[in-house]
Amino acid sequence: MRCSVMLVLAAAACGWALSLASAATSRDDDHRSRTHDDQLFVQSARMLRDGRKTFRFDTFGDEAFWGGTIRLHEAIAGAKLGGVGPGVSPKAALGIGLKVDLEKLPRELVRSLPRGDVNLDDPATPLALLRLNAVVGVTGFFDGGRLTSIGIQCALCHSTVDNAFASGIGRRLDGWANRDLT
Repeated sequence: MRCSVMLVLAAAACGWALSLASAATSRDDDHRSRTHDDQLFVQSARMLRDGRKTFRFDTFGDEAFWGGTIRLHEAIAGAKLGGVGPGVSPKAALGIGLKVDLEKLPRELVRSLPRGDVNLDDPATPLALLRLNAVVGVTGFFDGGRLTSIGIQCALCHSTVDNAFASGIGRRLDGWANRDLT
């Protein structure tokens, strides 16, 4: 009997030890899983941030075409600002479906627009918006104060704004088609 009691106690002790080992392994697996999940979350966030930056701001070198070949920047600037022709006014730009990212505009500019303090017929205004990266899907390249080229991003066609401020001016809506481009 003594031997069987010892055997039962030994079996119980082994069972208890195995259960502790199993719990420790489970905690290690949980920790590894959590660490792996955390790494995946961080990597996913990084990929989204990098993808958004590419979508919004990468021209993929097309400024060689828009600026170098077609010289679109000269038509946008107009003769008074180193280009050709009358230039493009903010009214004309909004009229062809370009969008302005409200969150890129300085507060003072946002306050002065409703008061009529901003000349919406002046080609200098779109250049100022390009300097602020406020024109959705379009990048202006400047040398000093002079517009030297234009680049186009995915966002030109695949983003719009919510018109929170005015038609064509609002918060960006990436991934929404710009159905107003003409």
